[in-house]
Amino acid sequence: EDMALEVHSLLKLAKNHLMQVRLKGHYRSQSNALIEFSNRHFYDGQLKMLPAFDRINLNEPAIQYHKVAGVWQDQQNIEEAKAVVELIQKELRSKRNFSIGVVTFNARQQDLIADLLEERIANLPTDLMVKNIENVQGDERDLIIFSTAYAPDEKGKFNVQFGSLNQAGGENRLNVAVSRAREKVIVVTSIMPSELKVEQTKNPGPKLLKAYLAFAQEVSEGRFEPSPREETEHSPQWYLKNQLKAWEKELPIKF
Repeated sequence: EDMALEVHSLLKLAKNHLMQVRLKGHYRSQSNALIEFSNRHFYDGQLKMLPAFDRINLNEPAIQYHKVAGVWQDQQNIEEAKAVVELIQKELRSKRNFSIGVVTFNARQQDLIADLLEERIANLPTDLMVKNIENVQGDERDLIIFSTAYAPDEKGKFNVQFGSLNQAGGENRLNVAVSRAREKVIVVTSIMPSELKVEQTKNPGPKLLKAYLAFAQEVSEGRFEPSPREETEHSPQWYLKNQLKAWEKELPIKF
């Protein structure tokens, strides 16, 4: 009973009494790029997924890095909020019928974007979601637009305080946030990954945010190549593709 009183979640309490089962299949994202970061940093590369073939053949990257010249003031970033609204207006004009979700990294930015949407778009889609990383668990949309909001202030000073990401376990909120999209992610941000000096932060959340921004930029610039999952469950001879390669070497006619 004393131990139960000390834990802060039912999940932590359950770990003391129940066996742990790791997620191995991913069925939400239609592109490898949308889940690769979580797979690499949170699931030890063990997630299996089958990307949609129509997404594979598109030249459009699954993650777009959208840099703006925003300023951090009163825990908000008005330039990023305006950019998010403009992207939503553009998406609505495209008639693709994508469901849209906006995820911010703090509640003040969430409120700012929600207010601007009410002001500038007359008929908002009923399924349009505007949330922050604290309450986006369980949601998913075709298109997810991030607003990191963090930026230098009016004097050019950058504060490395990232809200709940700085806290213990904050990295799990990031994992949830970056894995909500079915088809596409647009990262609206005022910073480049190299500007984040997070090496001395106590918890891994800010470091992983920097890593995700770098990954998003890599995908956006077309430099991402999915890495094949390591085959360890069976001997190399067991896999059909390896047998076909061996047979091809023995055939007199090359295909």
